[in-house]
Amino acid sequence: MLDTRHYDRSITDLYWNTDYVHAISNDVGRTMMGSRQENWFYSQLSESADRGARWRIIGSQTVFSKINESVAYGNVDPLDYDAWDGYQANRNRTFNHLMENNIGNNIVISGDSHASWVSDLVWLDHANYSAVTGAGGLGVEFAGSAVSSPCPYGQNITLASANNYSNWLEGANPELHWNDLYYRGYYELQMSYAEVNASFFGMPTIVTANPYEISLANFTVKSGENRLQRPVGGGVAESGSLKGGVIRETNITNNTATGQYFISMDNEEDL
Repeated sequence: MLDTRHYDRSITDLYWNTDYVHAISNDVGRTMMGSRQENWFYSQLSESADRGARWRIIGSQTVFSKINESVAYGNVDPLDYDAWDGYQANRNRTFNHLMENNIGNNIVISGDSHASWVSDLVWLDHANYSAVTGAGGLGVEFAGSAVSSPCPYGQNITLASANNYSNWLEGANPELHWNDLYYRGYYELQMSYAEVNASFFGMPTIVTANPYEISLANFTVKSGENRLQRPVGGGVAESGSLKGGVIRETNITNNTATGQYFISMDNEEDL
């Protein structure tokens, strides 16, 4: 578990200095976690692989993968410079350590974006990556949505509008295979020696306190493959945008207090 928020981090994007942070985002001296923690991180990755641990589960407070969000931020500052996109040299050093030491089975779990993201973990421009097969990947990133904080693309956004943004984001980022902006929620990881499974859930509404949840998407990573299993998500998701798959809105909702299922038709997911 990394501290990428408080411990010796170089200056970040505070939204009034975005242009400046963008200009220095690939400066070799910038660090997301401080040199001491960074060296500890690489040492832990190597020690984990050397002792034969099957998986490396890496906790990051911010999204690790590069994400072109110019649909929201514009073409001048198209990335999220408060996340790892603002510390590209540090991210490159991490990728380089994984590649140089042949360390695979890496799972990054992240958040802070108020949205759900699932990506192959790829050192873009340094790997012959195929979005179709996943070849060239170093692992997978799962990023969770917020529990109650609003969608970053607009509070009380409609499902249709949120999915339109998701379609643009998925098309603009080759390693991004599913994202959902609409639902507040969470995901669960189940790990075995053979595989890691991720199950994403969304709340049909958080306007009132309730025990309801909708299964949004499910993903599998097989040991040794360093990519999402194809077809990604089994080819179907409830919401968002799924690369090479379809979105099938069912509104099948589980009342987790009773175990009963019903069709929810809430018009407001958030206020």
